[in-house]
Amino acid sequence: MKVSTSYLFDRATERMSNLQNQLATTQAQMAVSKQIISPSDSPDKAAAIQRLKGEVQRQDSHTRALEVAQQRYKAEEIALQSGNDILIRLKELGIQAANDTYGPSERQALATEMRALRDQLVSLGNTRDDNGNYLFSGTRVNTPAFVQNAQGKIEYLGDQTQTRIPAGVERTVQFTRSGTDVFQRVVRSDQSSIGFFDALDQAIDAVQNSQTGKIQQGIADLDQMHQGLTLAIAQTGSDQQVVQSQLDVLAETTLRLKSTLSQIEDLDYAEAVTRMNKQVMAMEAAMGSFSKISGLSLFDYIRG
Repeated sequence: MKVSTSYLFDRATERMSNLQNQLATTQAQMAVSKQIISPSDSPDKAAAIQRLKGEVQRQDSHTRALEVAQQRYKAEEIALQSGNDILIRLKELGIQAANDTYGPSERQALATEMRALRDQLVSLGNTRDDNGNYLFSGTRVNTPAFVQNAQGKIEYLGDQTQTRIPAGVERTVQFTRSGTDVFQRVVRSDQSSIGFFDALDQAIDAVQNSQTGKIQQGIADLDQMHQGLTLAIAQTGSDQQVVQSQLDVLAETTLRLKSTLSQIEDLDYAEAVTRMNKQVMAMEAAMGSFSKISGLSLFDYIRG
């Protein structure tokens, strides 16, 4: 009888201990809304969770980089489109100045407007992104792209370096742009080459001084400048499409990864509540049984 009673006590104590541990685990899971509290609970699931979290972080990092690029492209597009409109107006003024009915005073008035538009173009060339970086300085993002020197000429202070970022499998897009790639040099019919703003200044001077032949050259130069800026707008638009397409892919991939992660990691509350209720009932039953066992004695056996 002594051995039997000890055995029953041990069994009851072990049973209650197991139930208490199970109930505590369920309550801990509900407190943090997770299935896995520590890696030892399920090493294989814990490893899968870490792998998925790492992949989600990589996707998020890539997404943030592309979002920054997309913001730059939109700022570039606005600046370039404004510059394009200015060049159209400059060409209109040049064509007016070429009209023989205009005299020196009228051409000087046109030149005054053209000079103001030229200053607006310089300002657009020094457009900054949301982080305060110059868009058209290449990698010298803290340096203004275009400045006017002591002689009144516009100089380019950026560099020619272009950086690219990944935008899909084995595909990259340009992240920084050189100002000279956007405001391109003008190549004339005699194959001579002249800087964008130098050509523009010559066109304005020709209008100012009523130099008819040079005004015609200025109109041709403005036409070529317009074509170059139009190509730059098309390029940034193309880059935006590529980046947006990759952002959509990343969003779908991240959603799938998070869904898989949720299935492994997140707690099913309905199942957990049902399990906890069962464990509480089992615990109450075990405590009731233990109470009866602990009341047994040799005298009870003899009386029986």
